[in-house]
Amino acid sequence: MNYQSGYAVVDLETTGFSNHDRIIEIGVVLLDSHLGVQGTWETLIQPLRDISNSEIHKITATDVVNAPTFDDVASHLGGVLNGRVLVAHNAPFERRFLEHSFERAGVYVHLPARWIDTMDLASHYLGVKKLAEALALTGIHNDFPHSALGDAQATAELFAHFVTHNAAPIGGFSRAMCTTPPTSPLNLLPRGGTSHAGAWVQKLSQALPASGHKNEAAYREELTRVLIDHEVSRSEILKLEQVAVQSGLGPDDVEAINEEFIRQLVVEAWADGVITDSERATLLAITGALGVDPAITASLMEHPLTGNVQASFTLCPGDRVAFTGTLDLPREVWTQRATAAGLDVGGVKRTCAVLVAANPDTMSGKAQLAREKGVPIIGETAFAQLLSALEASNPQAPELIDVGRAEDIDHAVLALFPWLTAEQLRGGSDSAAVAAAWVSSYPERPLHELSEDLRPHHAPEATGAGIDRYLAVWSLHHDEMLSASADDLLDLPGVGEKRRLKLVELAVGLAIDGVPETPVAAPIAAPLVEEPAPQVVEPEPATPDPTPEELLQEAWSSPYDPFAAGVYGGDMVKHTAAPAPQPKKRAPTVFKWSAIVFVASFVLAILLIATVDTDATSFATDLLVWAFLLSGITACIAGVIALVQKLLGK
Repeated sequence: MNYQSGYAVVDLETTGFSNHDRIIEIGVVLLDSHLGVQGTWETLIQPLRDISNSEIHKITATDVVNAPTFDDVASHLGGVLNGRVLVAHNAPFERRFLEHSFERAGVYVHLPARWIDTMDLASHYLGVKKLAEALALTGIHNDFPHSALGDAQATAELFAHFVTHNAAPIGGFSRAMCTTPPTSPLNLLPRGGTSHAGAWVQKLSQALPASGHKNEAAYREELTRVLIDHEVSRSEILKLEQVAVQSGLGPDDVEAINEEFIRQLVVEAWADGVITDSERATLLAITGALGVDPAITASLMEHPLTGNVQASFTLCPGDRVAFTGTLDLPREVWTQRATAAGLDVGGVKRTCAVLVAANPDTMSGKAQLAREKGVPIIGETAFAQLLSALEASNPQAPELIDVGRAEDIDHAVLALFPWLTAEQLRGGSDSAAVAAAWVSSYPERPLHELSEDLRPHHAPEATGAGIDRYLAVWSLHHDEMLSASADDLLDLPGVGEKRRLKLVELAVGLAIDGVPETPVAAPIAAPLVEEPAPQVVEPEPATPDPTPEELLQEAWSSPYDPFAAGVYGGDMVKHTAAPAPQPKKRAPTVFKWSAIVFVASFVLAILLIATVDTDATSFATDLLVWAFLLSGITACIAGVIALVQKLLGK
C-alpha cells in the first residue's frame, strides 16, 4: 500500500457517545506537508441499529438505507489514513470510535496515541473548547456544521490557522499505518448522494441470475406487504429490488407488475367518488418510488375508475402487532389502545401482522427480525388509521376481550421474565413495572439475568431523551453493560433511585424488543508498532449530582493538557481511553489535619503550663504533649508522601 505523507483531518458523526454506539458518517480532509488540501473522503455508514439522535446531525435511518457498513469501507479508510499524522477536534472521541470500529471489522490499522487535537490548541490559544466558538473567534465559516465532512473542513482550516498565526507545535507525531489491502469494491454514499427513487428498476437487468426462471408471485407478495400503508420506504425499495433479482424479473416485468398495482390503488382511491389532494400526492409518491411513468398515474386519476381490486389491508381482533423505536406517542399508550381494540401486543414472530416503527427504515433489533420473517413495517400514522378502522368496525371489542387479553399479556411477560411472581404482576406488566419488581427483588444480580435472551455484552439502545446521557456514563464504567447490577448503577455519577429505575427499564425494553447478534470480528494481527502504555491520569472528582452536560464532559473531553508542562516543550500526548476511577488522594488531607492538630496542641499545652499546670504534671498536659508528638510525626510522613505523589504526577 502506498505510503502517504501529510495530515488527515478526521471527523465522525455517531449514534451516541457510549462505547456501544456506532459511526454513521465519516469525513476526512487530506493535507500535504505544507497544509495544502489534497482531497477529501466522505461517506454515510449503515450502523445496523436505530438512530435516535437525528435532531443533532440530521441523519435518519432513511438516509443510510443504501449506505455501506463500516466493515465495507474499513480497509479503504485505512488506506486513506495510512502514512499520515491524524488531526481532529476532540481527538480522543474520534480515535476511540475508529479504534473500536476497525477492531470489530477485523482490519488492523495502527492509530497512534498522539494526535494533533485542535480542541486543546483552541483551549490554549483562544480560551475556548467548542469548535463553533473557536471558528467564530478566528473568523472561519463552517458551511455544514454537524456534518462529518463540513466539520472536518472547518477543523482543517482551524488547524492551519494555529500553525500559521500561533506557531503551534506539530512536530514529532507518529503516523497511522494500515497493511490490510482493500477487500471489496468501494461503494461510498456521501450525504445527499442518493439517486432517484425509481432508478433501481432500470438496473435490474445488470443483476439478474443466469437462470431464466421467473417467480412473479414472490414479487407480488412482497409488493402487497410494502403497500399496506400506501407508503414505500427506502428499505422497502431495497427489499423489492432484492426480491425482483431473486425472482429473475427484469425491468419490463417489474414495471408491468408495478403499473398494475398503481392501477389498483387508483381504483381504490376512486371508491368514494373523489380523489383528494392527499390521495393524489400519495399516489404520485408511490408512482415515483416504484419507477412507474407519472403520466400513466396522472391519466388514471383524471376520471373515476371501477373494477375488481384487492381488498385493502385491515387489522382484525387477535392479530399480533409489535412496536419499536422512540414513538411520538408513548409505547404504553399505543399498547393500551391496541389491547383494548383486541390486538395481541408482543414481540415479532412470523404471524405478526405489522411492526409499528418511529421510522420504517430503522435497523433496530425488532426491525431486522421483522424483515427476516416478512413482517410489514409501518409508521405511527398508518397504524393509527388501521387502528381507528378496527375500533370503528368492532366497538364491542374492549368489553368482550379485556380479561382474556390481560391474561395473554401476563403469559407473554412471564415467558420473557420467568422470575416474576403473580403478586408482582398485579402491579402491572409494562416495562416500568417489571423494572421496579427487579430492583425490589434482585438489586445485586447482574442485569443480563433479567431474561434468558440477554447477554452481558448486550447494550440498551438510546432513546433520544435525557436518560441517554446516563446511558453513556454507564457504558464508560462497564464495558459489558448488563454485567452490572441495579445496585452498581447507583454508583454511577448522577444516578439516584429514579434514574436507576429508568436505566433498568431500558434493559427490560431490550429484552422485550429483541437483540440482534453482532458477528464477532476476526482475530487481529499483532500491531507493527508497539505503543507505550498510556499514563493514567486521575479524573476530576464528580459533583454529587452533576448536570447532563457535566456527565457528557467525561465522554467527550480529554483530561490531559498538552501545555501543562510548558507551552513549547514536551509532546502533545492525547490519551483516548477514559481513565479508570482512582482512589482519592488522602496524603494531603492527612497532612492538613495533622498540621492543625500539631499547632493546636502546642498552643494549648503552652497556655496550660503557663497558667494552671506550672509543673507540667497534669493528665491534660500529658495528653496535649502526646497529641503534639503524634500529630507532628504524622504530618511529616503525610507531607513527604504528598510531595512524592506530586513530583511523580500521581
